[in-house]
Amino acid sequence: MIIISLKNQKECPVCGKIYDESHNFCSEHRELIELEYSRNLVKVCPTCGIKYTKDDNFCSEHKKLTRLIYVDNLVKICNQCGTKYSAAYEYCRKCNSPLTYITDTPKIRDIKTHPNSYYNFKDYSNRFNEISQLLSSENISRLDSFALTETQFDGIIENIKKTYRMILDNLIDEYRMDFESLSTVEKILLFSKSFVKTEYKEGGGDLGNFAFNEIYIDDRASRALQITTIIHELSHFLLAEILEQIVSILLNTDKTDAVEAFVCYTLVNDSFNYLVDEYCAHTVEGRYALLGYQDYGSYEDKLKEFEDKDPGLIEVANGIGNTFACYIKKIISSFITEDLREDIKDEFSKINDPPKFSQLRYETRELYEWERFSQALKIILTKKLDDILNNNDDFENLNKYAVKFRKNNS
Repeated sequence: MIIISLKNQKECPVCGKIYDESHNFCSEHRELIELEYSRNLVKVCPTCGIKYTKDDNFCSEHKKLTRLIYVDNLVKICNQCGTKYSAAYEYCRKCNSPLTYITDTPKIRDIKTHPNSYYNFKDYSNRFNEISQLLSSENISRLDSFALTETQFDGIIENIKKTYRMILDNLIDEYRMDFESLSTVEKILLFSKSFVKTEYKEGGGDLGNFAFNEIYIDDRASRALQITTIIHELSHFLLAEILEQIVSILLNTDKTDAVEAFVCYTLVNDSFNYLVDEYCAHTVEGRYALLGYQDYGSYEDKLKEFEDKDPGLIEVANGIGNTFACYIKKIISSFITEDLREDIKDEFSKINDPPKFSQLRYETRELYEWERFSQALKIILTKKLDDILNNNDDFENLNKYAVKFRKNNS
């Protein structure tokens, strides 16, 4: 990607295409349109949008005398197409949509969201609020039978994508944001806030953490690391969200605090599930980091336990985790376009640490087909059940998880 500094940037006054200073004419038009330095184009025609220098007073494109205004005086915006206007206009000339005033975008970090309730996609017949209700013998039989189809699973992924987009669009409308004016890290932060409460934390030795529907990020890290940390922690949320939606379908229940607690406890307190979860989050994060800045740190921390006891399970965990990552990347890539990916990579070019390629050894291309993956999903959801049902400490701790979710979701 070629970086053009604003100081030496040239611009077509008609279409706005950007060039470096070695160009003199715009290539987008049949007629010759001479380029101007962007810093000199400070006035605009409120009718056609052509830009002029400060010495011009009227637009030359209209029979009727049209006075130019300063670009800074474009104070209204069309929320449909993004075209900006002066205060005198009420409707967009392109879409005929009503205009709204451009307000100062609040700091994205200061916007509070609690979107979890939107991720109940339908009203089910049951609502198991208590762990004892959720883990009845009938429900355990349903988990064991695991009657989930691939079509139902694909529906979960599509519903998550549609729901975050609805929440994100509502946030942009509510705060009248000029989305394109946001920095790269602000865009990723806002994206995360459309799924789950995402805030900055003070202190602590980790770059970020996710627990009980809350993500916390250390703002002392570079912008590049903030971005990939948000993506990492968001991936933990999405993996849990997918499993919660599966439980809702299998047990015909709304997603309750008990459902969330059960999934969270199963992921965190089982070593194999934990390894799958960490591998998935690191793999998704690594997709959006510049090559050589991939990091599998918290996955490595758990790896030694399996290297000593059962190394064969590592490959299985990686395959399941990578399959989860593939689905989660489908959700994330619906927001992070190729252009935004390039912007993220640009952030990595601003940090001083040299790339290290040793972590790439953990990456795999193995993806499970549905039949094998559905069996893996069943194992993840059921392998901790015996401990929970036969150990009072596990059962009580699971109840404490539900209380914590109830508090954070209220």
